[in-house]
Amino acid sequence: MRYRNLFWGVILILTGVLFTLENLNLIYFNVRELWRLWPVVLVLWGISILPADKWMRLGLVLLVLGGSVFYMLDQTVVWEQDRNFNVEWPESENNTFYQSFDISNEDTVQLATLDMEAAAGSFLLNDTTMALLHFSQNETGISYTYSKKQTGDRVEIKIKPEGSRVLLNKKSHSKVEVRLNESPLWDIKLEVGAAALQFDLSPFRVKNLDLESGAASLKLKLGDKFPETRVNIDAGASELVLRIPESSGCDLEISTVLSVKSIKGFEKVDHGHYRTANFNSAANKIYVEVNAAMSNYTIIRY
Repeated sequence: MRYRNLFWGVILILTGVLFTLENLNLIYFNVRELWRLWPVVLVLWGISILPADKWMRLGLVLLVLGGSVFYMLDQTVVWEQDRNFNVEWPESENNTFYQSFDISNEDTVQLATLDMEAAAGSFLLNDTTMALLHFSQNETGISYTYSKKQTGDRVEIKIKPEGSRVLLNKKSHSKVEVRLNESPLWDIKLEVGAAALQFDLSPFRVKNLDLESGAASLKLKLGDKFPETRVNIDAGASELVLRIPESSGCDLEISTVLSVKSIKGFEKVDHGHYRTANFNSAANKIYVEVNAAMSNYTIIRY
């Protein structure tokens, strides 16, 4: 038996068992903490090339993996992101913050840019609004600020968490609802932290969608309202489900590291490059580029 096969086999088995137990709610760990442990890959790689007995190396691997698992399951560990980062715990379960605002719509607006940072919690977009944008949330610890800048027929909206104080509490669960106006052409930029994002963009004309995420759950549905839509997704340790309409032709480029993919309705053009059969004939085209590390992603035609 080759040691290399045994080495990586043990790592994959233990990782799979860990995620299976978490999915069955038998244990709990924050997937975001897994991303913090990426240097462990370098440690394991170093162990694998040590000039030592293979059983000694295997023992070191098990020791490192056991310590990593203990870290992820230890709910007493709290990290500071930077010098301006503060962690606070609510004094009671009723320490909940409610927030809602509408950004007015002008008839002259043709192109709208939404630049939003989604911190922690659940983010939902599945409805339209008469305003340009509607935002509402109930959250423990974080409030959001927005800015609007309009130049001629173009408007730019930025939505960010207020200040640098972020609450990390496994018991807290924020819910954010966003609604958009159907009239403008949308350019959407999303930065997602440890959040669950479910955006149905099928009713809207979307020109560009740029999404950068950490340890997140991402569910996106695109529509066929615009002749050319470009989507760029950069995901780390995330679960991604992307739905693309059958009426649109789609060109897909994928670059992945330690990721699991499921692609349906596409034909392979080259390594990491796929297209739908109707790409050349379709009136509307969607160009998708996915860069994923340690992620599980599914692309579905509907």
